[in-house]
Amino acid sequence: SAPTQLSPDGTLGAAGGEEAAPGVAGVKHIVAVASCKGGVGKSTTAVNLAYALHAAGAKVGLVDLDVCGPSLPTMVTPDAPLQQTEDEKLLPLTAHGVKLMSMGFLNPGMMVLRGVKITPVVQQLVGRTEWGELDYLVADMPPGTSDVQLTLAQDFAVSAAVLVTTPQRLSFVDVVKGVEMFDKVGIPTVAVVENMCGLQLDELKAQAGEFVTKHGLTDEAAAELAQIVADLQVDEQLFGGSHTEKLQQMWGIEASFALPLVPEIAAEADEGIPIVVSQPDSQAARTYGELAAAVVREVRALEGADPRPQLRYDASDGMVHITLPGDAPPQSIEAIELRRRCCSPSNRPDELPADLTPLDLVPMGNYAVSVGWSDGHQSLLPYRSFVEGYGE
Repeated sequence: SAPTQLSPDGTLGAAGGEEAAPGVAGVKHIVAVASCKGGVGKSTTAVNLAYALHAAGAKVGLVDLDVCGPSLPTMVTPDAPLQQTEDEKLLPLTAHGVKLMSMGFLNPGMMVLRGVKITPVVQQLVGRTEWGELDYLVADMPPGTSDVQLTLAQDFAVSAAVLVTTPQRLSFVDVVKGVEMFDKVGIPTVAVVENMCGLQLDELKAQAGEFVTKHGLTDEAAAELAQIVADLQVDEQLFGGSHTEKLQQMWGIEASFALPLVPEIAAEADEGIPIVVSQPDSQAARTYGELAAAVVREVRALEGADPRPQLRYDASDGMVHITLPGDAPPQSIEAIELRRRCCSPSNRPDELPADLTPLDLVPMGNYAVSVGWSDGHQSLLPYRSFVEGYGE
């Protein structure tokens, strides 16, 4: 058969159709890294998450699904050029032990595609790339909630999602949309990364150290200067205060991580080397390592014995009955009261119909349940918001 190639409109040729995706047969988990707003550091997070997982000993692949605006070729320099196969499949590139694929490697030129053209490209980048045996395939999603997100969710078994945001209110509103989108397609959001939460200038610390040496400051004065520098960096919140606590309250997402603006992260990415690789002992690399550990922990918990409360709605008494693991006594809550606990901006707790009923109760991740209501509303409720003593 003909080798995989680009068609005249820039999309992939040869492969396609209704066949199963052979490329992901050996992939244990797909983790989507997403944001509903561009420019929040999503690709940087995806790249460094992939390399942090690899540093922890996992077999990892990274696929760039921003078909029209790929960033992976800039952020990571492959060890060798792209190769073609003779059986309508793609061979991933590699760099620093991680397998890579991006439309930018296949077609470095400009891409202008309608949604109907983007869907088969996504299917092939994920499903026709020869990933081999992987523990994790990290998918760097384009901004928004459209064709790419739906294609990945509908055509592949995605284990979990990581959402990326910034302290701006606009970004917070968009991350709400992202959580609700993944909720609708049955993908649990297991972690949130808040980028640009402050300004970190390592050279400022270095200059302070030189100042201490030059002027022979006492230990007490040196400590006071160090604290002033630290306070400057913590307090310099360029885009407002953090929203991670609110995200935890709304959806019970326990794993949240804050990263300041660190010039070295961007500088290393521009050189094609993730900071997790180039500066593994840096604070940023340690934070990405903590993110990777959280993703591994949450995904494993989803695979193991179910520790979550079991919910059942009884139409005869209008109650949602809660069965807890172990010997804990059962609990109950009125269905309409459960709805009042929903923190979604579209919920109107004071305007609920008297005959409101839950139509489905579906666990989402390890900390929340998705509830579809008779009035068309969809809630994502953390267990701790309505189960007494949960998580204590």
